[in-house]
Amino acid sequence: MAEVYSYDIYVLGLKDPTAGGRHRFAATMERLTGRSSDEFEEGFPPPNIPMFQAMDAARAVVTADVLGDTGVLIEVRPTDNPPQEQPKMAAASRECPACDEIQSAGNDECVKCGIVFKKYEREQLFKMQKDHTLEQAMIKAMQVREEWLHRATQYLDQHKMAKDQSAAFASELVQDEVPFLRLNSEDGPVLLTSRRLLARRENVFESVPYEMIREVDYGGGKIKTSKTKFRLLIIFHTPFPLKSGELSKNMAWHLDKESSFSKDVVIDWGYARNFICGACGERELEYRTDETPDGHKVHCRCMHCATDHEIDLQECMAVPLIAE
Repeated sequence: MAEVYSYDIYVLGLKDPTAGGRHRFAATMERLTGRSSDEFEEGFPPPNIPMFQAMDAARAVVTADVLGDTGVLIEVRPTDNPPQEQPKMAAASRECPACDEIQSAGNDECVKCGIVFKKYEREQLFKMQKDHTLEQAMIKAMQVREEWLHRATQYLDQHKMAKDQSAAFASELVQDEVPFLRLNSEDGPVLLTSRRLLARRENVFESVPYEMIREVDYGGGKIKTSKTKFRLLIIFHTPFPLKSGELSKNMAWHLDKESSFSKDVVIDWGYARNFICGACGERELEYRTDETPDGHKVHCRCMHCATDHEIDLQECMAVPLIAE
């Protein structure tokens, strides 16, 4: 059996693979090897190549202890190679992720700004998870929005709408929104777009995502007080916060005869739309209206993954609320 002369140390990974954990690893490796920490920020060597080679027993023990304290997963293998001269080892240190102060790797708090390192790293990890979830939710919402944008464009190909019909809503429309149908009523005009239903009442614009509509009712035909007016009623999933600050369970208009001919279109768009869960992509949501310091907010909960969402009435999307 060959006699053991030295030891090689292989780096297998990190107990804490977050940006903070990798930063501590890179700073420690800079002190142990004398090489730039940038080299170790990017990755590890292949698992079959040792990070440290031919170390004598005493130095291998010290190096392994330092790496272990930094949260590095290692493997120490004996070899029959003579020990090599190693670069001088400096005391392990770390750089504060908030203020960049260099200090002992054993500190729990920054000596300059006072942040608690583990708490700060947990907050950064949560932020990254939240940003990723919101990004994925936006991607899903944009995919659905593109489908309805295409559908609105197809409707316009067959039913032309004069440009002046949406002029009264110009200040409310956004760049990627396509208006395709206007309804006239004695209560004010109503505009259907690829994103929502817009209604103007006494120079106040109400923005209603189609997904908030639970029922559409045309009142059984002409209203009793007029032979030329037709009642349109939309009922919400949950009391809806109007621009006036009031909550409303429904909204109604008295349409003229020509607008009443668009009954099937309004019903189709009102019933066909559902918000999707930003976490799992399902469409079975339970709605509620909550009172907050900023006024009433519409929320919903996914019945599949239990993720809560806040409804952005302007962007017309369900934004997942990520709990810490």
